[in-house]
Amino acid sequence: MLIRPSLSPRTKSPKTDIARVKDRSGTDPEDPEKAAPYPPELFPGGKDVQTVYGTVRVFEWGPEEGEKVLLVHGIGTPCIAMGGIAWEFVRKGYRVMVFDLFGRGYSDGPSNAPYDECLYTTQILLVLASSSLSWTGASSFHLLGYSLGGALAAAFAAYHSHMLRSLTVVCPGGLVRESHLSWKSRLLYSHGVLPEWLLRSWVRARIAPQHGQSADIPDGDEAAEVNFDDVSMAVGRNSFVRVGDVVGWQLDANPAFVDSYMSTIRYAPIYGQHDKMWAILGERLAANRELGQGLQRVCVILGDKDTLIIKDEWIEDTKAVLGEEGVEVWVISGGHEIAISKGKEVADVAMSSWKSSRHGNSKSSKSSSSGSGSGTRSKKIRHRN
Repeated sequence: MLIRPSLSPRTKSPKTDIARVKDRSGTDPEDPEKAAPYPPELFPGGKDVQTVYGTVRVFEWGPEEGEKVLLVHGIGTPCIAMGGIAWEFVRKGYRVMVFDLFGRGYSDGPSNAPYDECLYTTQILLVLASSSLSWTGASSFHLLGYSLGGALAAAFAAYHSHMLRSLTVVCPGGLVRESHLSWKSRLLYSHGVLPEWLLRSWVRARIAPQHGQSADIPDGDEAAEVNFDDVSMAVGRNSFVRVGDVVGWQLDANPAFVDSYMSTIRYAPIYGQHDKMWAILGERLAANRELGQGLQRVCVILGDKDTLIIKDEWIEDTKAVLGEEGVEVWVISGGHEIAISKGKEVADVAMSSWKSSRHGNSKSSKSSSSGSGSGTRSKKIRHRN
């Protein structure tokens, strides 16, 4: 009491600066006569959730009594990318929640905070708390993350595994070997080496869809069979929009997009997490197996033609980091886009994995196949004794 008056003026916490979405009406901010690539009410149960970091666009729908599933999208394309997976879960009786990460889609973003696992874990908890239903407590929901979302889901599970019924990651970041990070990307996403305005300009130009570089492929994917920006996403029964169209719209409509993208590459747990976040997750899974309760393994779904998330490297690294009993790997025909282009098959694989866990079949070591109903097949590779 005697010391405090002498510390005048009192030190204040820095204020969070928020970059806000220009228009939430579904029109293009650059051309009011033109509609945005997709409307803000794309999915049922849409709402704007107010947080200290800005407004977050959240959707929640499906049977209220169904098991709950939270989906986390990738680095460049907002939650519209998870539509195929989400609708398949709903058709099978699950309650689904999807949301736009900070700085993507119709979500604002803080402009003076690092986009690391702390910020994203906080956002997930804020989104869960926004529901009128209970999404917290022991074994409350399934968590599925795609690409960057897979890395964020793993980071969340490392410290909150008790909340999860299961963890599924699709073409995930996290264990991407740093040898795949090119010198150009190291320079573009460096901090303090070049002026920030210059880096921002270069990154914006690099991820603009007309240049052929997809925002969802941070370090290029020249060998990919599919141009990621040409991948279609459903916005209605017979209406589709390209990934590139959505990315281009975000560059104009969301002032936080480029900054959130750069900060995520710099600070999020995408690369070289073998002895970091994923090691913590592996220890948690092992402890749960010892106790015979809680989250005990991760379902990893990979594309056999993905040139960003290398299938063979991931099978080797997840086995080494999580343990043979801590991972189940499924391989689907396709590239890094499978969560978008093959949403039904990805959802079917995830549900098959959950069912296997419930019935105690996780110790099978043989390979098998699961039909998706779409003329493709997904190969299951077990890495457990």
